[in-house]
Amino acid sequence: MIIKKSSGIIQAEEMDKGYNSSRRQFLQLAGGITGAGLLLAACHKTTGPTNIYLGAEDTALLNYLYVLEQLEAAFYSQAVSTYYYGISDLELTLLTDVRDQEIAHREFIQALLGSNAIPNIVINFNMVTFADRTSVLQHALAIEDLVVSAYNGCATLFNNTDYTYAIAKMVSVEARHSAYFRDILTYNSFADSTVIGSNGLDKAITPQMGLSQAQQYVQTTFDASKLPS
Repeated sequence: MIIKKSSGIIQAEEMDKGYNSSRRQFLQLAGGITGAGLLLAACHKTTGPTNIYLGAEDTALLNYLYVLEQLEAAFYSQAVSTYYYGISDLELTLLTDVRDQEIAHREFIQALLGSNAIPNIVINFNMVTFADRTSVLQHALAIEDLVVSAYNGCATLFNNTDYTYAIAKMVSVEARHSAYFRDILTYNSFADSTVIGSNGLDKAITPQMGLSQAQQYVQTTFDASKLPS
């Protein structure tokens, strides 16, 4: 994917295919689901060019997750392309691994949606200083925590339980990312009380809350009127 930057606005486009085998594994699972004939209802846009209609029911939920995965893939692609000052070889390798996994997630959900997928979104990373280690890691953690709680919050809302199975596998990866960034910022905090409740469970937020929180990084606006809650 090529990252184009203009005045802090980043548009995510297709990257080169130099990422690891996780992409193929996710796409194989996507092929298994769509091959079973689990087709989504048609998705359409409203007339507003920046007010993109997410669809209804399962289509809306998948497009909601697709927004989050586009955000993550763009963030880590930028973080690797313009890595922060003094980055170690280990941290660059780990950021690259996370980037590759998020690209795989993005393409997996896009494959599930097929022609129902929303267009590429426009992302604004003005609040991130990509040359600064703390800024990059803190925003990485914030985005990962958002995605984990967003996946948790929509898992039970799908009519098609095959989608629930697929995103359960994806959220476990996202939680690993969150734990890594939390621990690298504050040693031994990988599963602290900021994300894990007294019942031992991670947080969950509604799709409307997740979309609202994502908007701090996303310039595109959405019609989420049919998004389940």
